[in-house]
Amino acid sequence: MSDTPLLLDGGTTRTLERARTADHVVLTGPAGCGKTTLLRTFDQAIVVDDGHALADAEADRLLAEATAGGRLVIAHRLWPDNRALTRLIGALPGSVGRVRLRPLSREHVRSLAAHVLDAEVSEERATRLHERTGGTPGFVLDELSPDPRAAFARHFDDLPPEAGDLLLARALGAPFDVGLLASVLVLDLHAVSESIDALRSAGLLQIDGAPLPAAADAIEALAPVEQRAGLLRTLALTQFERAQPVSAYARPLLELGVRDPGLLDVFSSAAHEVINDDPALAARLFTAAGTGPSAHLARARALSGDLDGAVDAVDLEHADADALLVAATVLTLRGQVGRGGELLQRSDSGLALGFAVTGLLGAGRLGEARTVQLGARSQPARSLNDTLGHRLAGVVLDTVTGPPMAAVAAAVATAGVNRTGSRASVQPDSPTALAALICVHAGELTVAKSLLAKAVQGDEGRGLHADRHQLLLASAELFGGDVEAAQRLVRPDVPREPREALFAAALELGITRRAGDLRALRSAWEPAQQALVVHPVDLYTLVPLTEIAVAAARIGQFHRIETHLDEAWSLLDGLGNPPLWSALPRWHAFHAALLVGDHTAAEKHLAALEEAADAMPFARALTAAARCWSLAGRGEVDHAQVESAAQELQAHGMPADAARLAGHAAMHTTDRKAMTQLLDIARQFQGTNSGQGGAEVLSDREQEVAALVRDGLTYREVGDALFISAKTVEHHVTRIRNKLGAKNRRELERALEDMATK
Repeated sequence: MSDTPLLLDGGTTRTLERARTADHVVLTGPAGCGKTTLLRTFDQAIVVDDGHALADAEADRLLAEATAGGRLVIAHRLWPDNRALTRLIGALPGSVGRVRLRPLSREHVRSLAAHVLDAEVSEERATRLHERTGGTPGFVLDELSPDPRAAFARHFDDLPPEAGDLLLARALGAPFDVGLLASVLVLDLHAVSESIDALRSAGLLQIDGAPLPAAADAIEALAPVEQRAGLLRTLALTQFERAQPVSAYARPLLELGVRDPGLLDVFSSAAHEVINDDPALAARLFTAAGTGPSAHLARARALSGDLDGAVDAVDLEHADADALLVAATVLTLRGQVGRGGELLQRSDSGLALGFAVTGLLGAGRLGEARTVQLGARSQPARSLNDTLGHRLAGVVLDTVTGPPMAAVAAAVATAGVNRTGSRASVQPDSPTALAALICVHAGELTVAKSLLAKAVQGDEGRGLHADRHQLLLASAELFGGDVEAAQRLVRPDVPREPREALFAAALELGITRRAGDLRALRSAWEPAQQALVVHPVDLYTLVPLTEIAVAAARIGQFHRIETHLDEAWSLLDGLGNPPLWSALPRWHAFHAALLVGDHTAAEKHLAALEEAADAMPFARALTAAARCWSLAGRGEVDHAQVESAAQELQAHGMPADAARLAGHAAMHTTDRKAMTQLLDIARQFQGTNSGQGGAEVLSDREQEVAALVRDGLTYREVGDALFISAKTVEHHVTRIRNKLGAKNRRELERALEDMATK
């Protein structure tokens, strides 16, 4: 440290200056704090370094020199307690100035690092250096060296072996418990206390007993593998016997490749400790524990995303309720919702039977679902999970057979039952996701978004259904018209099972379609079509199915999904066409039919909406909007009815659809005044959402031009109607074509026709 600046805080500097005026000076501090460097600043003095190591004879000689008029400057550590040193200092003639050196502040560490590196040092790096070294200058220099761990090794040379073992034990996670350390290290209590004092004196152990991070890293890296493994094993077994957590020791034992029959219970206990926070590690620990096929191993693998491994860990012949839930969950995520429901009928768990009802109903098997629910209700709930299962069964059946809005309220209430436990469980669906999906179908988008936003926040990106929550939230945002929010929520790089892959593909199509980018829409079509082929139609995927249908109609691919739609209508027919599940899919299918010019199908979907209208406010709103849309397509535009229908859509959280309805009607009316009023209404609703697509990307004048071009007027006729020149109309049309991606007038007319249905 001879060429290193001496950095002292203000208080220490003042103390040092006062001490320099004394007859003798004593410098105290841990190793590496700069005592040796400071000794070199004293001229014409007898300098004594490492005074804590003085022998009696040497102390006597120094005292004699001091008595003869010599000036002593002594540097020493607080430990070991050296009687010869204490006697010498106490016998020194004249005044004695004492200076205790303190660790450097973060700013002083930054200055020291900048001096050594001859470069600016960021605050972040200075903070890390300070945290790892405790501000001890010598340790800072070690950290800045090319090989910090090797450089730090010199600080272990003078340690008693017991102190080195104790430092390694603390570095490996041993609690700062003198009794436990004595037991693990096979030392008496006095030896442990002496070792602690030695480590603190060397600056390697902090006042709270925590090892200095730099010291912990170095001692762990330098210790032989056999020593680390042996110490970890002893720690793990000792803590296991004390019924204390053992995962901190089991993990490194696993990484070191230690396999010991005596550690099987330790590995199993550690796996249970970490399964919720690190299920992948839990799966490895259960495997190391030699548990074989088990519900615990299956659950850990499922939570970590290893669904194939989860299935392998389930012995269906002897499976308990938890194992059956794992197997049913895998089936459901892979599109086999009915098969999952069948499997869960074997369980005696209320939760499993609740999901059995959900699965069977999702496959359209209403009679079987009712039978299972009756059997489940005959068994009293023995836990919160059983209660959740009973309520789930009742809720999903009520969405089909009961009053829709009462089912919505019950679903929202059920989502709050054992929410924390649900997140840590392996289940075919989360109660929150199911409740939110029901809310979306019922037009309660605000409630759905609230439920899902809380779930996403609580998931913190982890859990079996974390991605599902984000995808459903994105769907709710998309239906509400906030395309940008939906896009932010969809993570394109996440590997997905078929159910979530279908939702993600539908979202990608929906987002692209609303942006009006036909080229991107065509690119996104094939992955969506593949996702649809892989996942059979069920009750809980009607929204992504019909969203894909609209996109397919938009790009001339509707024939490729007609079979899937027929299956959907058959499923709903078998359930009695429940209004809650029918309305939104019929709304989407209505627009898809209009896009392909199938007005007979459009009228069929409108009739289905009218049948549902009396049962649910959202169905009434969609029915009114679809009726206005259909009439407008025939040139029959009732301004008041359109405005009322648009307001109903807005009330259900769908301002973008409200704006499109008004814009669609404006394009088809022959009344110039009505067109202007409807465009004003469209702009009013357009301003309440951030979606950008179709009519939203056109200016006010461009929308007026577009409406007249759609009706087949020539550029001159449009100009005469709007009191502008034909050349100006042509410029407007060019901009409209560019915005809508239309290459010619024919594509432009088609784009204008379906613009309101994007």
